[in-house]
Amino acid sequence: MAIYDQHMHTYFSPDASETFENYLKQASGSIVTTEHLDFKDCFMGGQDTLLDYEKYSKTIDELNKQYTNRIRKGIEIGYTKESHQQIQDYLEGKEFDVQLLSVHQNGEYDFLQPIVKEKNVQDVMNEYFPLLLEAVESFPTANVLSHFDYGIRLFEVTVEELQEHQSILKKVLQAVIDKHMAFELNTRSMYQYGNVDLYEQMISWYLELGGHSFSLGSDAHSIAYYGFHFDDAIALLEKHGVSTVTVFEQQKPTQVSLKQFKENE
Repeated sequence: MAIYDQHMHTYFSPDASETFENYLKQASGSIVTTEHLDFKDCFMGGQDTLLDYEKYSKTIDELNKQYTNRIRKGIEIGYTKESHQQIQDYLEGKEFDVQLLSVHQNGEYDFLQPIVKEKNVQDVMNEYFPLLLEAVESFPTANVLSHFDYGIRLFEVTVEELQEHQSILKKVLQAVIDKHMAFELNTRSMYQYGNVDLYEQMISWYLELGGHSFSLGSDAHSIAYYGFHFDDAIALLEKHGVSTVTVFEQQKPTQVSLKQFKENE
């Protein structure tokens, strides 16, 4: 099994327009798309962002006949406490190869909306990190914790500022370990939003706690970001003595060698 981008979107997400076929042209092996699921989506004016699972599955089934079963199904769950039961009801009876768990909003606004920039960064962290912990502790079926820094992407947070929240962030990472989830290296967060130093700190804490499962995801909404800076993220993992990343099929994890990825570049 090969390493591949485990966080990306197609036209089945309302903020993307990319096609499966274009991603397949970029990849040599399997791909998985992780389409948005956000109830009362603040970024979409409070409307529910619901993946049309029937159409999504039918499209993938048809394409897999043409592309030798290279496409897997995924979903990015935007968690809020209020939508917990709605999320579980939606997922009932649906099959995904990987479920990403994210916190995008607090019920009033999405953390990438301009209003957030007007706030004090410490206040935002004091709000966002507990929401992240609640999501991981409360949600039973997710495989990957995505972009831990989503709530602070609009700020230039230093490692020292992040360390002030070490206690709760270690609780988040411990919950990831306890739930047998993978911790995502979101490469757009790292190399587009400039948060690579924050991720390196999280990697160190995660390893200290006994974590070992990492997922690579670009958060691509177009092929321009497919596999974005994966070589740099892999080099960072190797710097910390990590030799594998985790990929999921039918929600079952497989450890894939970083050495294998480099040899296949």
